[in-house]
Amino acid sequence: MQTTIAQAIALTTHANAFISGSVPAAATDFYPNNSTFAFCEQVRFVDLEPAGGGWTETDYASDPAAWFARLKNSNARSLRLHYGSREPQNLGDRKVTDRMLVGFVGGGGRWLIEVATPAGSDYWEARWEVGDQNRVDKKIWRVTYVRVERNRPTVPSRTSDTAAVKERLTQTLKATSAFARDQKVDEFASAFDRGLAHLSSSNSSEGVYHTDLAPRGALPPEASRLLATAQVAWVFGGMGSWNDLGFDGEDQATYDRLSEQLFRLLNEAIVVATNSGSSAEKPKPWWKPWG
Repeated sequence: MQTTIAQAIALTTHANAFISGSVPAAATDFYPNNSTFAFCEQVRFVDLEPAGGGWTETDYASDPAAWFARLKNSNARSLRLHYGSREPQNLGDRKVTDRMLVGFVGGGGRWLIEVATPAGSDYWEARWEVGDQNRVDKKIWRVTYVRVERNRPTVPSRTSDTAAVKERLTQTLKATSAFARDQKVDEFASAFDRGLAHLSSSNSSEGVYHTDLAPRGALPPEASRLLATAQVAWVFGGMGSWNDLGFDGEDQATYDRLSEQLFRLLNEAIVVATNSGSSAEKPKPWWKPWG
């Protein structure tokens, strides 16, 4: 899983815990110690303000701990994570999807954090930029979360069914693993098998990189399992990843179908699991997917 996604998950779950008071130490322990900040020089939050026919950024919070505090002081009710896909793009005679672009910064679709307040919903979106690439500690990323909209109506909608997501993900992982073994790419088949195992594991943190995506006890067990599965079964990226494979004839069509299905389901699982830690009903986002 790309760190850009993991960090959005962690910000959402830890902020929910902090503003609800269920994890009082969330702000002090979270930043900069969370694993999703390991390679970040800075993580700040800004507002967009109109200026001279365009937009300018004004400081909102200097780091995640300050953001948590300001959200709580503004009586924020809950946070939700949203994912929006975009329509495939034409690249020569080939259609390029979010799955194929997820290895690039800014590619792979759109992730936003919704903050529900008494005045409505605000939406925050991350911008990742490379800073000093020669830093010894490898903290090369400068991350800015921009409040791209504020006070949008918060519209409740149907709560997602984690059991249904789990069932669909189980079937897709089984099919994709079988295909990978048939094609003799056993290292990827093993990743899919580990993802399957995590769906029913009693220890959702075993074998995952980010063991701190949510405060302990902040998410239901089934949600923690979905996030663990999303981590270990996430094979999408650039060179050397699952996306870099190619096959002949009907095998390529099967690969494309299963890959797109798995990518879509893992993103859905991330959203469902992350939002299960919110006390509010799932809001319907104001924005439309790119395309």
